[in-house]
Amino acid sequence: MKPLDRELVLHLAETHDALVTVEEGSIMGGAGAAVAEALAEAGIVKPLLMLGLPDQFIDHGDVAQLLAMNKLDAPGIANAIRQRFMKGEPRLVVNN
Repeated sequence: MKPLDRELVLHLAETHDALVTVEEGSIMGGAGAAVAEALAEAGIVKPLLMLGLPDQFIDHGDVAQLLAMNKLDAPGIANAIRQRFMKGEPRLVVNN
């Protein structure tokens, strides 16, 4: 995700209540971290949920199974968003 479209990230932060990044790579040093850095550099404080792989070795195998195991499939992503943002905020709608 380099170079980061900083202008787009800042526009999305201005026009949305929260941001969610999803990546099939490690969260540490990944796309979500780049978004967080851009927001911090611009002085924007916005809820940011970064979803991706943990900073550890991941087994090799069927991609769909690995994504499901790491909760990066559609149900896992939707559940993570609900857990983070649906607490008292029924206006957020997540479709599976």
